[in-house]
Amino acid sequence: MENPLSSQQIRSALKPRPALKPADVKITFERQLVSPKPGVRLFPDPIKGTLVDRPAKSSAVAADLDKKLEGFVPDHLAFNPHTPALEERFQRKAFFDPAAALKKGQFMATTIFPPDQRRVFSDTSFPWCTVGRVDVTGGTGSGALVGPRHLLCASHMMTWNADNTVNQVTFTPSYFDGNAPFGNSGIIHWYAFRKVVGPILSGDDCQQDYVVLVLNNRLGDTCGWMGTRGYSDSWNGQTAWSHIGYPGDLTGAARPTFQGNIPINSTAGSDDPTDESLLQQADVWPGQSGGPFFGWWSGEPWPRVTGVQSAQNSSTNLAGGGNDIPILVNQARNDFP
Repeated sequence: MENPLSSQQIRSALKPRPALKPADVKITFERQLVSPKPGVRLFPDPIKGTLVDRPAKSSAVAADLDKKLEGFVPDHLAFNPHTPALEERFQRKAFFDPAAALKKGQFMATTIFPPDQRRVFSDTSFPWCTVGRVDVTGGTGSGALVGPRHLLCASHMMTWNADNTVNQVTFTPSYFDGNAPFGNSGIIHWYAFRKVVGPILSGDDCQQDYVVLVLNNRLGDTCGWMGTRGYSDSWNGQTAWSHIGYPGDLTGAARPTFQGNIPINSTAGSDDPTDESLLQQADVWPGQSGGPFFGWWSGEPWPRVTGVQSAQNSSTNLAGGGNDIPILVNQARNDFP
């Protein structure tokens, strides 16, 4: 199987460019519910979805979907495949230092493996604008567009109700300090292999800890989207992967961070890599859950998502991956074009 590009190969093969034409798209926002009187809270209705039976063998099926699940780069957006930048006016010290309150001789088990390599950015060019903040009941996470109205994030971020519904979700691409340069959207349907409920996850939970949310608004027409690809164990050890998310420690979940040159150290899961966890030591923190692990391939001007940040402990981090992700994305895109 073809290897993903290294950061040096990306820099040589792909060059930034400005927008090719003026934007002719409408920015849309979800309608806010208005309380009929002071003190009364209104919430949107829960959203129905589809719990999908996981295929027994999916490696060949996922490979056949490569062409269908390509990314999309809008001509009205600038293109920047290199490290995203943070405007000087936004630079400041870290929002939160978890080690600052520790007394001498005390330690805290974290998943930030020194040195912290996350970089805060404000870039709204492609592909950075395909990732955004996901607001859920009582918290936030991260997610990436993988279709014109299709958002890939973590299953454990959802509020799973007993009647197989989830509470409403709002996705804001390129969210930055409350700013929403591409608008936002709620959801109308969801697809998952497994209802994952935290905070403690099993190995099986991590392997299938992703969900495809169907958006009410077609944000992908404005932002573009990443492609999707199943992960191959032959890529283990290659520093070809990048991750984007909204960490609670570094930015208060208000700004996105980027980390590149990440190796997937190993995988854990079934013999046939239909569902497996991608073990890595990327610097992740709560809020980055659902954020994509993605790579670039020769001849393609878009990256492809191969994993979704799921879980962590003091020695390793895990992303849900394997060849089932493209199958789930494909079903969502077929049912809701």
